Amino acid sequence: MHRIDGPGAVQRLFTEGDPTVPQMATVVTAAWLNDVQENLTRTIEAAGITPIKGDYDQLRQAIGLLSGAGMVGEVRLWMSETLPASDDWLECAGPLLLIVDYPALFAVLGHTWGTAPTGYFRGPDLRGVVPRGWDHGRGKDPDAALRTGGDHVGSSQDDATKRHNHPMGGVVGTAGGGTGVPDAQAWNNGTYNYYTRDFQVSSDGVVPGAFANVPMASETRMKNVSVMFIIRWR
Repeated sequence: MHRIDGPGAVQRLFTEGDPTVPQMATVVTAAWLNDVQENLTRTIEAAGITPIKGDYDQLRQAIGLLSGAGMVGEVRLWMSETLPASDDWLECAGPLLLIVDYPALFAVLGHTWGTAPTGYFRGPDLRGVVPRGWDHGRGKDPDAALRTGGDHVGSSQDDATKRHNHPMGGVVGTAGGGTGVPDAQAWNNGTYNYYTRDFQVSSDGVVPGAFANVPMASETRMKNVSVMFIIRWR
């Protein structure tokens, strides 16, 4: 790249010319125009983008990609309920997208994330779920073959609790003084409440507070926070 050096340039800058001085207008040379063209187009191509006539956004996209702003199809955690102002991102909410409007994203995703009408494709829907690394033969996902969609990127699993057992203690009495059963207590002479020795036991009864300290919900889960998953489309 070089600064303009054609006839009429003043200190390597453009001038419109001034006939009263006189000063001629700067001549835009072919060498300078070719220099500008090749610097711009090669920057665009270095980002993996094919230059398209009439697309005025490609240089901005290329600069973003080359500066580490992300590749098309990349998913990020976004700490807001409002999408980035750049308009380069979509929420991972299973959107139905026109292929002609999102060709770069379709080239990455194809129909991996669900069926769609002719001319459309779907983006991933990551709302309310946790992503898991594709097992890809490692064996860390023992039910990989049972995933909806098989052991492939874009497949899914329902929640589940791993098969397990709870060891039972020795024979103990009941709160009501009846026949002993393995590690069981009849709390307040009601229905048996089975427990293991992991629970706090007081005398011949179960301390109600020990059960109150066990969180209960509609699913098995870890401590978590909500974020929005977003995917780059250009």
